[in-house]
Amino acid sequence: MKTKSLLLALAVSGISATAFAQKSAVNTAKSEYDSYAALKAASPALAAPKITAAKEAVDKAVVHEKTAADPTAWTYKALIYADLATSDTTNASANLASEATTALAKAKELDKEGKNKENIAKVGNLLYINQFNVGKRFLDKGDYSNAYTQFTKGLDYAPGDTLLNYAAGISAMNGKDYPNAIKRFTELLPTNYSSLENVYSNLSVLYAATKDTASAIRIAGEGAAKFPQSSDLATREIEFSLMTGKQKEVIEKISAQAAKEPTNKLYPFYLGIAYNSLEDNVKAETAYKKAIELDPSYTDAYINLGGLIMNNGIVIYNKANKLPASKQAEYTATMKKAQAEFDRALPYLTKAVELNPKSELSLKNLKTYYTIKQNKAKIDEIDAKINAL
Repeated sequence: MKTKSLLLALAVSGISATAFAQKSAVNTAKSEYDSYAALKAASPALAAPKITAAKEAVDKAVVHEKTAADPTAWTYKALIYADLATSDTTNASANLASEATTALAKAKELDKEGKNKENIAKVGNLLYINQFNVGKRFLDKGDYSNAYTQFTKGLDYAPGDTLLNYAAGISAMNGKDYPNAIKRFTELLPTNYSSLENVYSNLSVLYAATKDTASAIRIAGEGAAKFPQSSDLATREIEFSLMTGKQKEVIEKISAQAAKEPTNKLYPFYLGIAYNSLEDNVKAETAYKKAIELDPSYTDAYINLGGLIMNNGIVIYNKANKLPASKQAEYTATMKKAQAEFDRALPYLTKAVELNPKSELSLKNLKTYYTIKQNKAKIDEIDAKINAL
Protein backbone atom coordinates (compact mmCIF):
# COMPACT_ATOMS: atom_id res chain seq x y z
CA MET A 1 0.00 0.00 0.00
CA LYS A 2 2.78 2.36 0.90
CA THR A 3 4.69 1.36 -2.22
CA LYS A 4 1.64 2.06 -4.37
CA SER A 5 1.25 5.52 -2.90
CA LEU A 6 4.91 6.23 -3.43
CA LEU A 7 4.74 5.21 -7.11
CA LEU A 8 1.66 7.33 -7.65
CA ALA A 9 3.34 10.28 -5.96
CA LEU A 10 6.41 9.86 -8.15
CA ALA A 11 4.32 9.70 -11.31
CA VAL A 12 2.50 12.90 -10.47
CA SER A 13 5.77 14.52 -9.50
CA GLY A 14 7.26 13.55 -12.86
CA ILE A 15 4.47 15.30 -14.79
CA SER A 16 4.91 18.50 -12.78
CA ALA A 17 8.67 18.50 -13.28
CA THR A 18 8.31 18.29 -17.08
CA ALA A 19 5.89 21.20 -17.23
CA PHE A 20 8.05 23.20 -14.85
CA ALA A 21 11.15 22.55 -16.95
CA GLN A 22 9.51 24.07 -20.02
CA LYS A 23 8.13 27.01 -18.07
CA SER A 24 11.65 27.47 -16.77
CA ALA A 25 12.88 27.95 -20.37
CA VAL A 26 10.56 30.95 -20.67
CA ASN A 27 11.81 32.29 -17.35
CA THR A 28 15.42 31.73 -18.42
CA ALA A 29 14.85 33.59 -21.68
CA LYS A 30 13.19 36.43 -19.76
CA SER A 31 15.88 36.56 -17.07
CA GLU A 32 18.81 36.38 -19.50
CA TYR A 33 17.33 38.96 -21.86
CA ASP A 34 16.48 41.41 -19.06
CA SER A 35 20.04 41.02 -17.78
CA TYR A 36 21.36 41.63 -21.31
CA ALA A 37 19.22 44.74 -21.72
CA ALA A 38 20.61 46.16 -18.47
CA LEU A 39 24.22 45.42 -19.42
CA LYS A 40 24.46 46.07 -23.17
CA ALA A 41 25.10 49.80 -23.01
CA ALA A 42 27.67 49.67 -20.21
CA SER A 43 29.41 46.39 -21.09
CA PRO A 44 28.65 44.82 -24.47
CA ALA A 45 31.20 42.06 -23.84
CA LEU A 46 29.45 40.93 -20.68
CA ALA A 47 26.02 41.32 -22.27
CA ALA A 48 26.69 39.19 -25.38
CA PRO A 49 26.55 35.75 -23.65
CA LYS A 50 23.29 36.78 -21.97
CA ILE A 51 21.38 37.31 -25.21
CA THR A 52 22.86 34.12 -26.67
CA ALA A 53 21.53 32.16 -23.67
CA ALA A 54 18.20 33.97 -23.93
CA LYS A 55 17.88 33.06 -27.61
CA GLU A 56 18.66 29.38 -26.94
CA ALA A 57 16.06 29.24 -24.17
CA VAL A 58 13.29 31.03 -26.06
CA ASP A 59 13.83 28.93 -29.19
CA LYS A 60 13.07 25.84 -27.10
CA ALA A 61 10.13 27.42 -25.31
CA VAL A 62 8.17 28.47 -28.43
CA VAL A 63 8.28 24.98 -29.98
CA HIS A 64 7.44 22.93 -26.91
CA GLU A 65 3.80 21.91 -26.62
CA LYS A 66 3.61 23.15 -23.03
CA THR A 67 4.69 26.74 -23.86
CA ALA A 68 4.00 27.06 -27.58
CA ALA A 69 0.90 29.10 -26.81
CA ASP A 70 2.51 31.18 -24.07
CA PRO A 71 2.27 34.88 -25.05
CA THR A 72 5.29 35.72 -22.85
CA ALA A 73 7.44 33.20 -24.72
CA TRP A 74 6.54 34.73 -28.07
CA THR A 75 6.93 38.27 -26.75
CA TYR A 76 10.44 37.49 -25.56
CA LYS A 77 11.29 35.76 -28.81
CA ALA A 78 10.23 38.93 -30.61
CA LEU A 79 12.25 41.07 -28.19
CA ILE A 80 15.37 38.92 -28.43
CA TYR A 81 15.35 38.60 -32.22
CA ALA A 82 14.54 42.31 -32.71
CA ASP A 83 17.41 43.29 -30.42
CA LEU A 84 19.77 40.95 -32.24
CA ALA A 85 18.69 42.49 -35.55
CA THR A 86 19.45 46.02 -34.37
CA SER A 87 23.00 45.10 -33.34
CA ASP A 88 23.74 43.02 -36.45
CA THR A 89 25.39 44.80 -39.38
CA THR A 90 25.48 41.78 -41.72
CA ASN A 91 22.90 40.27 -44.06
CA ALA A 92 21.63 38.22 -41.11
CA SER A 93 19.87 41.33 -39.84
CA ALA A 94 17.03 40.87 -42.33
CA ASN A 95 16.35 37.27 -41.24
CA LEU A 96 16.47 38.20 -37.56
CA ALA A 97 14.06 41.08 -38.14
CA SER A 98 11.75 38.76 -40.08
CA GLU A 99 11.74 36.23 -37.21
CA ALA A 100 11.02 39.04 -34.77
CA THR A 101 8.13 40.30 -36.90
CA THR A 102 6.58 36.83 -37.07
CA ALA A 103 7.01 36.36 -33.30
CA LEU A 104 5.52 39.79 -32.66
CA ALA A 105 2.38 38.89 -34.63
CA LYS A 106 2.06 35.67 -32.64
CA ALA A 107 2.55 37.48 -29.33
CA LYS A 108 -0.16 40.00 -30.19
CA GLU A 109 -2.52 37.17 -31.14
CA LEU A 110 -1.97 35.27 -27.88
CA ASP A 111 -1.76 38.17 -25.43
CA LYS A 112 -5.52 38.47 -24.93
CA GLU A 113 -5.17 40.05 -21.48
CA GLY A 114 -2.54 42.58 -22.53
CA LYS A 115 -0.02 41.46 -19.91
CA ASN A 116 2.83 41.84 -22.40
CA LYS A 117 1.66 45.14 -23.85
CA GLU A 118 4.71 47.11 -22.69
CA ASN A 119 7.22 44.61 -24.07
CA ILE A 120 5.28 44.28 -27.30
CA ALA A 121 5.65 48.05 -27.71
CA LYS A 122 9.39 47.69 -27.10
CA VAL A 123 9.60 45.17 -29.93
CA GLY A 124 7.98 47.65 -32.31
CA ASN A 125 10.50 50.28 -31.26
CA LEU A 126 13.44 47.89 -31.76
CA LEU A 127 12.19 46.92 -35.21
CA TYR A 128 11.83 50.63 -36.01
CA ILE A 129 15.44 51.23 -34.93
CA ASN A 130 16.59 48.26 -36.99
CA GLN A 131 14.84 49.52 -40.11
CA PHE A 132 16.34 52.96 -39.62
CA ASN A 133 19.83 51.45 -39.23
CA VAL A 134 19.40 49.28 -42.33
CA GLY A 135 18.17 52.28 -44.31
CA LYS A 136 21.09 54.39 -43.13
CA ARG A 137 23.60 51.73 -44.17
CA PHE A 138 22.17 51.79 -47.70
CA LEU A 139 22.09 55.60 -47.65
CA ASP A 140 25.73 55.80 -46.57
CA LYS A 141 26.67 53.51 -49.48
CA GLY A 142 24.77 55.68 -51.95
CA ASP A 143 22.18 52.97 -52.62
CA TYR A 144 19.29 55.41 -52.50
CA SER A 145 16.62 53.08 -53.85
CA ASN A 146 17.13 50.44 -51.14
CA ALA A 147 17.56 53.17 -48.53
CA TYR A 148 14.14 54.56 -49.46
CA THR A 149 12.58 51.09 -49.31
CA GLN A 150 14.00 50.36 -45.85
CA PHE A 151 13.14 53.75 -44.36
CA THR A 152 9.60 53.43 -45.72
CA LYS A 153 9.30 49.90 -44.29
CA GLY A 154 10.16 51.37 -40.90
CA LEU A 155 6.89 53.32 -41.06
CA ASP A 156 5.09 49.98 -40.56
CA TYR A 157 6.42 50.04 -36.99
CA ALA A 158 6.18 53.78 -36.43
CA PRO A 159 3.41 55.22 -38.67
CA GLY A 160 3.90 58.91 -39.37
CA ASP A 161 7.37 58.99 -37.82
CA THR A 162 8.95 62.26 -38.92
CA LEU A 163 12.57 61.09 -38.88
CA LEU A 164 11.80 58.09 -41.11
CA ASN A 165 9.74 60.24 -43.47
CA TYR A 166 12.56 62.78 -43.73
CA ALA A 167 15.20 60.09 -44.29
CA ALA A 168 13.00 58.44 -46.93
CA GLY A 169 12.50 61.83 -48.61
CA ILE A 170 16.25 62.53 -48.65
CA SER A 171 16.92 59.06 -50.10
CA ALA A 172 14.34 59.52 -52.85
CA MET A 173 15.62 63.02 -53.60
CA ASN A 174 19.22 61.82 -53.94
CA GLY A 175 18.03 58.93 -56.09
CA LYS A 176 16.13 61.37 -58.33
CA ASP A 177 12.86 59.67 -57.43
CA TYR A 178 11.17 63.05 -57.27
CA PRO A 179 7.52 61.95 -56.93
CA ASN A 180 8.26 59.87 -53.82
CA ALA A 181 10.53 62.56 -52.41
CA ILE A 182 7.72 65.11 -52.82
CA LYS A 183 5.26 62.67 -51.22
CA ARG A 184 7.43 62.10 -48.13
CA PHE A 185 8.32 65.74 -47.60
CA THR A 186 4.72 66.84 -48.11
CA GLU A 187 3.63 64.48 -45.32
CA LEU A 188 5.93 66.39 -42.98
CA LEU A 189 4.44 69.84 -43.64
CA PRO A 190 1.62 69.59 -41.04
CA THR A 191 4.06 68.34 -38.36
CA ASN A 192 6.42 70.09 -35.98
CA TYR A 193 9.46 68.29 -37.36
CA SER A 194 12.67 69.96 -36.19
CA SER A 195 14.05 70.35 -39.74
CA LEU A 196 10.83 71.64 -41.26
CA GLU A 197 12.65 74.62 -42.73
CA ASN A 198 14.81 72.21 -44.75
CA VAL A 199 11.70 70.31 -45.80
CA TYR A 200 10.23 73.46 -47.36
CA SER A 201 13.53 74.23 -49.03
CA ASN A 202 13.92 70.71 -50.46
CA LEU A 203 10.31 70.64 -51.62
CA SER A 204 10.68 73.89 -53.52
CA VAL A 205 13.78 72.53 -55.27
CA LEU A 206 11.98 69.27 -56.08
CA TYR A 207 9.02 71.06 -57.61
CA ALA A 208 11.41 73.16 -59.69
CA ALA A 209 13.19 69.97 -60.81
CA THR A 210 9.87 68.58 -62.03
CA LYS A 211 9.17 71.89 -63.80
CA ASP A 212 6.25 72.69 -61.50
CA THR A 213 7.50 76.21 -60.86
CA ALA A 214 4.13 77.41 -59.59
CA SER A 215 4.34 74.90 -56.72
CA ALA A 216 8.03 75.71 -56.22
CA ILE A 217 7.18 79.37 -55.69
CA ARG A 218 4.16 78.55 -53.51
CA ILE A 219 6.11 76.22 -51.20
CA ALA A 220 9.07 78.59 -50.94
CA GLY A 221 6.65 81.42 -50.13
CA GLU A 222 4.85 79.36 -47.48
CA GLY A 223 8.17 78.39 -45.96
CA ALA A 224 9.43 81.97 -45.99
CA ALA A 225 6.25 83.09 -44.20
CA LYS A 226 6.56 80.29 -41.62
CA PHE A 227 10.29 80.91 -41.10
CA PRO A 228 10.75 84.66 -41.65
CA GLN A 229 14.31 84.42 -40.37
CA SER A 230 15.22 82.10 -43.24
CA SER A 231 16.93 84.00 -46.04
CA ASP A 232 17.30 80.70 -47.94
CA LEU A 233 13.56 80.24 -48.44
CA ALA A 234 12.99 83.91 -49.21
CA THR A 235 15.79 83.77 -51.76
CA ARG A 236 14.37 80.66 -53.39
CA GLU A 237 10.97 82.29 -53.76
CA ILE A 238 12.60 85.31 -55.36
CA GLU A 239 14.81 83.25 -57.69
CA PHE A 240 11.98 81.03 -58.89
CA SER A 241 9.77 84.08 -59.43
CA LEU A 242 12.46 85.76 -61.52
CA MET A 243 12.99 82.57 -63.52
CA THR A 244 9.30 82.41 -64.40
CA GLY A 245 8.83 86.02 -65.46
CA LYS A 246 7.18 87.27 -62.28
CA GLN A 247 9.54 90.24 -61.96
CA LYS A 248 6.86 92.81 -61.26
CA GLU A 249 5.21 90.70 -58.56
CA VAL A 250 8.45 89.98 -56.74
CA ILE A 251 10.04 93.43 -56.58
CA GLU A 252 8.32 94.25 -53.29
CA LYS A 253 9.55 91.01 -51.73
CA ILE A 254 13.11 91.63 -52.91
CA SER A 255 13.03 95.13 -51.44
CA ALA A 256 11.66 93.80 -48.14
CA GLN A 257 14.37 91.18 -47.95
CA ALA A 258 17.04 93.74 -48.85
CA ALA A 259 15.83 95.87 -45.93
CA LYS A 260 16.22 92.85 -43.62
CA GLU A 261 19.68 92.05 -44.93
CA PRO A 262 21.19 95.33 -46.11
CA THR A 263 24.67 93.81 -46.54
CA ASN A 264 23.52 90.91 -48.73
CA LYS A 265 24.61 91.62 -52.32
CA LEU A 266 22.08 89.17 -53.79
CA TYR A 267 19.03 91.34 -53.21
CA PRO A 268 20.17 94.48 -55.05
CA PHE A 269 21.45 92.16 -57.79
CA TYR A 270 18.01 90.54 -58.06
CA LEU A 271 16.40 93.98 -58.05
CA GLY A 272 18.63 94.84 -60.97
CA ILE A 273 17.41 91.76 -62.85
CA ALA A 274 13.77 92.56 -62.09
CA TYR A 275 13.99 96.22 -63.11
CA ASN A 276 16.05 95.32 -66.18
CA SER A 277 13.35 92.86 -67.29
CA LEU A 278 10.73 95.58 -66.82
CA GLU A 279 12.94 97.95 -68.90
CA ASP A 280 13.33 100.33 -65.98
CA ASN A 281 17.03 100.69 -66.76
CA VAL A 282 17.73 103.61 -64.44
CA LYS A 283 16.60 101.65 -61.38
CA ALA A 284 18.29 98.52 -62.69
CA GLU A 285 21.62 100.35 -63.03
CA THR A 286 21.30 101.79 -59.52
CA ALA A 287 20.58 98.33 -58.13
CA TYR A 288 23.54 96.69 -59.86
CA LYS A 289 25.85 99.45 -58.63
CA LYS A 290 24.59 98.83 -55.09
CA ALA A 291 25.47 95.13 -55.43
CA ILE A 292 28.97 96.09 -56.59
CA GLU A 293 29.27 98.52 -53.70
CA LEU A 294 28.52 95.65 -51.31
CA ASP A 295 30.96 93.33 -53.10
CA PRO A 296 33.50 95.00 -55.42
CA SER A 297 34.45 91.57 -56.79
CA TYR A 298 30.88 90.52 -57.71
CA THR A 299 31.48 89.31 -61.28
CA ASP A 300 27.82 88.73 -62.18
CA ALA A 301 26.91 92.29 -61.21
CA TYR A 302 29.66 93.68 -63.47
CA ILE A 303 28.51 91.43 -66.33
CA ASN A 304 24.89 92.52 -66.00
CA LEU A 305 25.67 96.21 -65.52
CA GLY A 306 28.08 96.30 -68.45
CA GLY A 307 25.55 94.44 -70.59
CA LEU A 308 22.73 96.77 -69.54
CA ILE A 309 24.67 99.90 -70.51
CA MET A 310 25.87 98.31 -73.76
CA ASN A 311 22.27 97.46 -74.65
CA ASN A 312 21.26 101.08 -73.97
CA GLY A 313 23.98 102.15 -76.39
CA ILE A 314 22.89 99.61 -79.00
CA VAL A 315 19.28 100.85 -78.85
CA ILE A 316 20.50 104.41 -79.41
CA TYR A 317 22.95 103.24 -82.10
CA ASN A 318 20.17 101.47 -84.02
CA LYS A 319 17.94 104.49 -83.67
CA ALA A 320 20.65 106.66 -85.22
CA ASN A 321 21.05 104.29 -88.17
CA LYS A 322 17.34 104.48 -88.91
CA LEU A 323 17.45 108.25 -89.38
CA PRO A 324 17.13 109.53 -92.95
CA ALA A 325 20.15 111.12 -94.63
CA SER A 326 18.43 114.50 -94.39
CA LYS A 327 18.85 114.45 -90.60
CA GLN A 328 22.63 114.38 -90.51
CA ALA A 329 22.95 116.64 -87.47
CA GLU A 330 20.54 114.50 -85.45
CA TYR A 331 22.36 111.36 -86.63
CA THR A 332 25.70 112.73 -85.46
CA ALA A 333 24.33 113.75 -82.06
CA THR A 334 22.52 110.42 -81.56
CA MET A 335 25.56 108.38 -82.61
CA LYS A 336 27.74 110.40 -80.23
CA LYS A 337 25.31 109.59 -77.43
CA ALA A 338 25.46 105.88 -78.32
CA GLN A 339 29.25 105.89 -78.34
CA ALA A 340 29.24 107.57 -74.94
CA GLU A 341 27.12 104.70 -73.58
CA PHE A 342 29.50 102.14 -75.07
CA ASP A 343 32.45 103.87 -73.43
CA ARG A 344 30.59 104.07 -70.13
CA ALA A 345 30.04 100.30 -70.28
CA LEU A 346 33.71 99.50 -70.96
CA PRO A 347 35.02 99.66 -67.35
CA TYR A 348 32.36 97.17 -66.22
CA LEU A 349 32.94 94.87 -69.21
CA THR A 350 36.69 94.93 -68.61
CA LYS A 351 36.33 94.35 -64.87
CA ALA A 352 34.11 91.31 -65.45
CA VAL A 353 36.82 89.71 -67.62
CA GLU A 354 39.49 90.67 -65.12
CA LEU A 355 37.57 88.99 -62.29
CA ASN A 356 36.82 85.88 -64.31
CA PRO A 357 39.05 85.50 -67.39
CA LYS A 358 37.36 82.17 -68.20
CA SER A 359 33.84 83.57 -68.42
CA GLU A 360 32.71 83.16 -72.01
CA LEU A 361 29.83 85.57 -71.45
CA SER A 362 32.16 88.28 -70.15
CA LEU A 363 34.53 87.80 -73.09
CA LYS A 364 31.71 87.92 -75.64
CA ASN A 365 30.29 91.11 -74.13
CA LEU A 366 33.72 92.75 -74.33
CA LYS A 367 34.10 91.49 -77.90
CA THR A 368 30.79 93.21 -78.78
CA TYR A 369 32.25 96.49 -77.55
CA TYR A 370 35.36 96.16 -79.71
CA THR A 371 33.28 94.98 -82.68
CA ILE A 372 31.30 98.21 -82.50
CA LYS A 373 34.58 100.12 -82.17
CA GLN A 374 35.95 98.13 -85.16
CA ASN A 375 39.12 97.23 -83.23
CA LYS A 376 40.22 94.08 -85.09
CA ALA A 377 43.31 93.49 -82.96
CA LYS A 378 41.21 93.34 -79.78
CA ILE A 379 38.58 91.18 -81.49
CA ASP A 380 41.25 88.66 -82.53
CA GLU A 381 42.75 88.69 -79.05
CA ILE A 382 39.38 87.95 -77.41
CA ASP A 383 38.52 85.28 -80.00
CA ALA A 384 41.76 83.50 -79.13
CA LYS A 385 40.81 83.55 -75.46
CA ILE A 386 37.30 82.23 -76.19
CA ASN A 387 38.72 79.43 -78.38
CA ALA A 388 41.15 78.49 -75.63
CA LEU A 389 38.37 77.97 -73.08
